[in-house]
Amino acid sequence: MNQNTVLQGTRNDKWFDTLHLKDGLKDRSIRGGVSTMAGQIILFLMSTAQTVILARLLLPEDYGLVAMVSSVTGFIIIFKDLGLSSAIIQREELTQSEVSSVFWVNVFISFLIALVVAVLAPAIASFYHEQRLLNITLVAALTIFIAGLSLQHNALLKRQMYFNSLALLQLVTVGLNLLIGVLLAWLGFGYWALVMQGLVLAALQTIALWILCDWRPDLTFKKSETGSFLKFGAGITGFDVVNHFSRNMDNVFIGRFVGSVALGLYSKAYQLLMLPITQLRNPLNSVAIPALSSLQSDKEKYRSFYFRYLFILAFFSMPMIVYLGVFSNELILLILGEQWADAGPIFQVLAISAFIQPVASTPSLVLITTGSVKKYFVIGVINAFFMVAGFAIGVFLDGVRGVAIAQGIVGYTLFVPVLYYILNQSPISAMAFLKEITLPAAFSVTSGIAMAVYGILLQRYNIALPLVWYCICGFIVGAFVYLTLMITFSSTRRKVAAIVEMAQSIKKK
Repeated sequence: MNQNTVLQGTRNDKWFDTLHLKDGLKDRSIRGGVSTMAGQIILFLMSTAQTVILARLLLPEDYGLVAMVSSVTGFIIIFKDLGLSSAIIQREELTQSEVSSVFWVNVFISFLIALVVAVLAPAIASFYHEQRLLNITLVAALTIFIAGLSLQHNALLKRQMYFNSLALLQLVTVGLNLLIGVLLAWLGFGYWALVMQGLVLAALQTIALWILCDWRPDLTFKKSETGSFLKFGAGITGFDVVNHFSRNMDNVFIGRFVGSVALGLYSKAYQLLMLPITQLRNPLNSVAIPALSSLQSDKEKYRSFYFRYLFILAFFSMPMIVYLGVFSNELILLILGEQWADAGPIFQVLAISAFIQPVASTPSLVLITTGSVKKYFVIGVINAFFMVAGFAIGVFLDGVRGVAIAQGIVGYTLFVPVLYYILNQSPISAMAFLKEITLPAAFSVTSGIAMAVYGILLQRYNIALPLVWYCICGFIVGAFVYLTLMITFSSTRRKVAAIVEMAQSIKKK
């Protein structure tokens, strides 16, 4: 064995051991969550700035064309990972041979999927009766392959809880990509600005991840090393497939039966709504999955961590979504401009359905971190069946608005039954879950009523405020009512104090 081989082996081994993470897990999780959240806040501001600029440089049709392709290719893209990244993060012990074998599986699958997407390009263009989709799909195929080259590097960084580095990486790559997209749109490239953004971002992030994570795969593949990973990943992939299918059939139905302009309005409204939600939920999930995975053998600590995570998510997400719903029309005009005014009512209906979405997704983390992937897949099938049926009925009854309404009806109808099914025989009680989110939900709705009354009073007394100040003052009204209620009740006051204490402890460090 030569010296280079020894050095590479030593370098690679550091990415597999996680025993050191259990010491000071709480502090590490808090620091990771705060740094990731700080990065997400900056990303949110950057993404919002990009949305404001591009919405004025591009047309709803441009977004609709890209959404037509992504709603089809996104379904296929799911298979490039096969749930192997989650398996890498969840596994307590790893070896170089195992991770290398998993890496080559991902490379092969990414290449195969890219090839399939390229072959399907003519069919996608024919399905939508839109020839411009042919070249868009071919570029999407290349993007898929490039993104698949860094999946395990990203998983290893998350496994080691390198959240500061990941946040910085994302900020730099997204920032560069933002500038490229705005420049292309300003130069008149139209929908190609959005298409090229996807390709450039995949390339930048892949290069950065290989630099940040110095793990390198062996040039060997052992089929026996991948069996257990594929078994775990099968449940994750199965869920992702049916979930993506159900969550994107709204785009397919609208694009096929209503048109690209309507799809552009709908997809942009959905994107704008999900932007702050994902900036909040994704960093919390990034911290929660490895942390909960390391605590799966200690049920008491597992429950404590999960409920703390659930309350934080509910505390921030629920009032935020209520605010977005109350001021939907004003925010659309303020952020996107008057040419997007028709997206306001769609945005409002989507906000109603999204109210419980962030917290409703957290029980799935229980299934992932405890290895219950079969049940995870079953839940995906149930959700997909009812969601697609709802979209089909909604689009024929009331077009775009009908699809948005169907999403809310299905989501609220399934919420409690699915919750009890998921959490049955898990460390988490369904009743305890509902108890944890009841007061944040009630206080958020109350703050929404206060914001609505604020708007009515201004209108009644003919007080005209500039749009930006109207939205800012409305936010202050809602936040004041919400936080006042939170500190009035002792149970929530203690939890809010704990959040403040965590923030202070991070500041001191």
